Amino acid sequence: MDLILRNANVLTMDAMDSRASALAVKWGRVFSVGSNEEITQVAESNPKVIDLQGKTVLPGFIDTHNHLAFYGYLVSSVDCRSASGVESIDDIVDRLREQADRTPAGQWVKGWGYAHYHLKENRPITREDLDRVSTEHPIVLIHVSCHAGVANSKGLETFGYSKHTPDPPGGELRRDPDTGEPNGILEESALIDKFSTLFIQETMSWSLEQQVTMIEGAVRHYNEAGITALHEAAVLPQTLKLYQEVEGLGRLNLRVSTMNLDFLAQPLLDAGITCGYGTSMVKVGPIKMLLDGGMSNRTAAVSTPYLGTGETGIFLVTPEQITSQIEKFHGAGYQIATHAQGDAAIGVLLDAYENVLGAKSDNPLRHRIEHAGNITEEQIGRAAEMNLLVSSQPVFLSVLGDGFLEAFSPERAHRLYPYRSLIDRGIRVAGASDSPVAPALPLMGIRDAILRQTSSGSDIGKGEALSIREAIGLYTSEAGYFSFDEDNLGIIEPGKCADLVVLDRDITSIPPERITDARVMITIVGGRVVYEQVRT
Repeated sequence: MDLILRNANVLTMDAMDSRASALAVKWGRVFSVGSNEEITQVAESNPKVIDLQGKTVLPGFIDTHNHLAFYGYLVSSVDCRSASGVESIDDIVDRLREQADRTPAGQWVKGWGYAHYHLKENRPITREDLDRVSTEHPIVLIHVSCHAGVANSKGLETFGYSKHTPDPPGGELRRDPDTGEPNGILEESALIDKFSTLFIQETMSWSLEQQVTMIEGAVRHYNEAGITALHEAAVLPQTLKLYQEVEGLGRLNLRVSTMNLDFLAQPLLDAGITCGYGTSMVKVGPIKMLLDGGMSNRTAAVSTPYLGTGETGIFLVTPEQITSQIEKFHGAGYQIATHAQGDAAIGVLLDAYENVLGAKSDNPLRHRIEHAGNITEEQIGRAAEMNLLVSSQPVFLSVLGDGFLEAFSPERAHRLYPYRSLIDRGIRVAGASDSPVAPALPLMGIRDAILRQTSSGSDIGKGEALSIREAIGLYTSEAGYFSFDEDNLGIIEPGKCADLVVLDRDITSIPPERITDARVMITIVGGRVVYEQVRT
């Protein structure tokens, strides 16, 4: 025996909702679960014993839609989130100016996480605001949704944008209505294509040790939140290789299932690499596709215009393109995970899946809808008939919910992220953060799936609330199914991986608003302690 946890409150998350007081780990897997006395009887040799003194043990949390590498890259940039104390445009300008003063002229200054609806001015930031920071540095500020951003004049010039630049396919350069000059606001591909290139150029110019350190730093934050596995939602060939490097060095402390971007996935197919190929720590997961944008920044493709704008969002690809790609990757045996937020986009995606699977399907490849925030009742029925999976983000309700209310109106917003309706129709739903869009904090997601309140305290769709058992399941027992790992992850029982999180209290016995008061004390991956709360 390698490890024993005793005097614990073990919530196994099995079908019977079993509880136990102790468990034993051998060779990285759960060997036995039971009472203190039972586990003492099966103990061999001299295992490490941790007396948890009544603390609660859950299966390690799984985040099924996350951007770990991008988060690791962004955290070295200027934090402009309201959660970090930003209240106004001047606050953002001041923070970026401090960074610019430390940065040589001509080098990029980057900020992330701003949302105009959390600022006292309640208006979008433009290049004129960022020109107050500097005209000698290119500056880009990423919106909290990561589907839009804003650049200063130097940044627009460096990106190659001018008055005469046409909008790129699947994107838009917002412009001054009088002059036609770009106002700095970049939406969808107009931002993502340029910033992705910047990300690749900068990180690939670093030494391997610098790149590994970036990943380690992000993983450390996730381990502190109790995350033991995640699905990396936008993997480039370079990041797949980097994860393999980190694992090879023995420095990867969580499991990564890669979601490989469709337009860069052909080499995988040419090499005959199939979905699921890899190791217990890094394996090739779904092909990732994007159909539309985000809801809080109003680029998700919707059928009813957003409030105050008359706009209906952006399609990133055509229906013909998405159908062709689904046919291609389904035919190659790949699971497919497609970003679709607005109801118009979800309708196009369901049509495409139906063309390949038929209107009724067992969905053996477990194709997924990512987000599905604005899914309608009729679309829920269609998705249920095809047994599609939904990976979604309860934490958006608190972090982005005020933006949803502003964009959709309260009546429409109350129908967003309808978890109760999805589960009641038999659709399997797993939880995620989409970090860095929202914090990678499963306890916050569990709270929000139950409480359904925005950061300002407004209710949003109370009728779609989940029970505490269902909410925990989003990040444990259900999440394991999404990567074909139900035999290994998400439940504490003999034979499964010893991926565990220890909390200082039982979150099933406290009011939902207090769930985020719980502290992660220990995180265990494969029987190995990767994080332990410093005792004071």
